Amino acid sequence: MNIADTMDIKGSLIIQKHHIKDNTVDELRFNNSIVLTGRELVAKLFLNQSINPISKVRVGTGTNPVNSDDTNLSQMLFEKNINPINLSQDLQSTESDVQGVKVSRKKVIMTVNLDQNEANGALTEAGLFTEDNVMYNRVVFLPINKTSDFQLTLIWEIVF
Repeated sequence: MNIADTMDIKGSLIIQKHHIKDNTVDELRFNNSIVLTGRELVAKLFLNQSINPISKVRVGTGTNPVNSDDTNLSQMLFEKNINPINLSQDLQSTESDVQGVKVSRKKVIMTVNLDQNEANGALTEAGLFTEDNVMYNRVVFLPINKTSDFQLTLIWEIVF
């Protein structure tokens, strides 16, 4: 019997747009790219090297495609710390399909809320960063014209 597994780390960003006036919520989902500096963070764990945890989100207005060598957003607009993590809720078991076989995985969920007066502008990119400014991932998306009429919740799901 051949048993194979991969450590294909995948991430997606869910953006919830909470309209203040009518209490509706729009939701968008985008796959993100884990850049080389992010992969290096994970590799360092295998080498018993200390790393700083992912602690903040940056959003921006850049439209350059994601490149695996990216170390920052193209045009950063705003930075905010992620919400406190609750291990019992934000670390979950999940399953993935790998070549027709169900494989158990772990999913980490990280969120940040952008209030009415935060990060207003035509947002087109976002990324997760450590407290010492190492970028883990980056995603570029169609413009979301953030105004004081709504709040955004950015939810990252990273599957290991």
